[in-house]
Amino acid sequence: MEDFFYRYNSPTVVQAHGEDVEDYLQSQWTIDIRKIKTGQIRFGLRLTMRGKILSGSYIARMGEEEFLLIAQKTPPSELIKMMEENVVADEVEFSDQSENWEFFSLHLTNSIKLSFNQDLFSLGKREYLSTENGIIWMDECMPEGFYSALLKKGSCIENTFPEGLKPISEQRFDILRIQSGNFSIPDEIGNEDLPQEAGADKEMVDFNKGCYLGQERMARLHSMGRIQKRVLAVRLECDSSISPNLPTPIVLDKKQVGVLKSLVKHENSWIGVAKIQLKAEEQLIENGLGLEEPDSGRVFML
Repeated sequence: MEDFFYRYNSPTVVQAHGEDVEDYLQSQWTIDIRKIKTGQIRFGLRLTMRGKILSGSYIARMGEEEFLLIAQKTPPSELIKMMEENVVADEVEFSDQSENWEFFSLHLTNSIKLSFNQDLFSLGKREYLSTENGIIWMDECMPEGFYSALLKKGSCIENTFPEGLKPISEQRFDILRIQSGNFSIPDEIGNEDLPQEAGADKEMVDFNKGCYLGQERMARLHSMGRIQKRVLAVRLECDSSISPNLPTPIVLDKKQVGVLKSLVKHENSWIGVAKIQLKAEEQLIENGLGLEEPDSGRVFML
């Protein structure tokens, strides 16, 4: 795979600070905030009381009483509202810092890492490298070789990134992201989806931490529960060059067994994300599943 960078459109960066910031964030997110030390970063989920996904964010500890919340698709006003809704007497404040930052995904081979910053070789999992222009870390949501960078807006990107690192389009990045099983929040997984249905519980939920929103549902599913649906990367084969209207029902024997949530044009077909009932998964793998509109094509496991 070639080396490249992708610039996210309108990322959200929210500063959280105050005397009670650690304890408050601990009660709001699925990951153990208390174990994140200064210089470390993790991706966590914000759930409803019923355990459905509301938002996802990288959470970077910048100091003893300061964190940055870095989200891709949740607008700053929504994230701040979400964070403030359970504040009672807590000494914690949230402020929108989005206009000060740019957010990038990078794919770096060893040769590019060397010319970029030799310190990347010693960067541990869930650690970030702090530079004069921002922070860089290995992206746990993407395969090996992918990094994320949060850089100050106005810093010269051409001088920050090494020569030979070229930008890619949103379409190309979405293809790589979907192929990696990294589903967009809240567009592809959201308030109708459990983390377990998307496989997000493996790295984004800490089951041994204390209470947090949605914790009871997570604990029950972890100990004895069984999901009935899965969120999957799929391929749509159809004759049309125009995407069907989304979301659109997926059917088996004229009964709905899923929903197609997103599509990106890829070569002679489309790839995207769908939520499928487990009872229909074998058919999806072997012969594919139809859409509600019969002429719209068939969906297969990617």
